[in-house]
Amino acid sequence: MDDVGGGSGREGRVMRESEPEGGAAQGARMRRQPRQQRSRTRVRHILEAADSILSAEGFEALTVRRIAQVAGVPVGSIYQFFPDKAAVVDALAGTYIGQFDAAIEQLVAASRAEQWKDPVGTLIDAFTGLYRANPGYVALWSGRHVSPELARADEANNAAIAEGVRRILVRQAALADSADLARAARIAVVVADALLQFAFRQAPDGDEQVLEDLKELLRLYLARLTSRLGES
Repeated sequence: MDDVGGGSGREGRVMRESEPEGGAAQGARMRRQPRQQRSRTRVRHILEAADSILSAEGFEALTVRRIAQVAGVPVGSIYQFFPDKAAVVDALAGTYIGQFDAAIEQLVAASRAEQWKDPVGTLIDAFTGLYRANPGYVALWSGRHVSPELARADEANNAAIAEGVRRILVRQAALADSADLARAARIAVVVADALLQFAFRQAPDGDEQVLEDLKELLRLYLARLTSRLGES
């Protein structure tokens, strides 16, 4: 499970899971979609530059001129694809969401292949790895610098993660599948999302005590679910 959502470096990290012509990024407010390889490469560089600025300098430093400077492209090249900075942010946020979508699918598949000693720890460690690999995501969502469209996409992403957690719990915790379990999985995801963001606001790599407390809280919740819902 060590490589789920992790990654080993910043170079090329943002676009590893999803290219600009597909996935969540496709719905972003792009002026035109890149069709040729050279255009796709340029868009990738633009988004990687935006991610780098968010990670190192914060949202307030993110301007079209600064993105162009870091990406090594003319300002006009950005406006060929994006009408404004907000559209760049939306496309970048879409790539982050795509990574979380891919991660939960990988985790669901892995849960079918082997029994985990600590399902809660495995899940939290995987998503902690995603947060650590994507500090730009933390900067963006901590400040809620997202459009209404991306906020809805994020909510849909959390619902998909909760669905994945439900499937994992049926397999790993032998819980009977039910509407109650689906609701409990959604509650767990909301709690985990809030506390992961809190942990990463406290420390760049996530406050270790907050992360441990989150695991303990969810382990207790899982134990209560097992008692209340029963095994399948």
